[in-house]
Amino acid sequence: MRQQKTLVLLILITFLVVGKTYAQGEKKFVTFSGFVIDGDNDEPLPGAYIVNDRAGRGTLTNDKGYFLINVFPGDSLIFSYLGFKKQFHIIPSDVSLSYSAVVELRQDATMLKEVKVYPFSTEEEFKLALIEMELPDARERANMEENLSRENLDRAFAMQGMSADANYRYAMNQQLMHIQSRGTITTNPLTSPFAWASFIKSIKDGTFTNKAWKKGDYIPKTEGSRDAIMRGSN
Repeated sequence: MRQQKTLVLLILITFLVVGKTYAQGEKKFVTFSGFVIDGDNDEPLPGAYIVNDRAGRGTLTNDKGYFLINVFPGDSLIFSYLGFKKQFHIIPSDVSLSYSAVVELRQDATMLKEVKVYPFSTEEEFKLALIEMELPDARERANMEENLSRENLDRAFAMQGMSADANYRYAMNQQLMHIQSRGTITTNPLTSPFAWASFIKSIKDGTFTNKAWKKGDYIPKTEGSRDAIMRGSN
């Protein structure tokens, strides 16, 4: 009998210890409420998002910025609003069954690009305006095309001075021509008496007025007259 009482007592103690341990490991359910406001002017932010990533659920603030959501201690909530920076809020582990807070969001200074809206009544007008639209660098492209044309490039090359190699070749050619013409005498037929005598004779015998030389069949009447003119020019 005494052994049975001892066994029953041990079973009761075991149930009490297990129950106490389970109660200590169980998480408390917390009701989290509060307001989401603008941190610069304390204005409420209606429609702000509150998301609990761990639980996979969330809620929105009402028109006065108020919210209410069920959480557990240690949960991390994300507060976000259009035009404001996201903010994280961690539920303390030592809170009671209810917990409240005022969350201040700061405006995001990100600048959006300028968007121009053009009114077009039909899609065809939009396509036509898009085709005729002048590109920002259209003027630079036109100037580049004109400056790099074949005509302008040839003109630029012609106006450039000779290189050192070209100047050297030109000077050598001039010097060679000067050496080749050294010692020669250039005579003028107008100062040659033989040339004048042959000219006067051609007038007298009519060969000067003969137009047969135009047809290529002119033959001088006096043989050796050409030789005489050539001798006179020398």
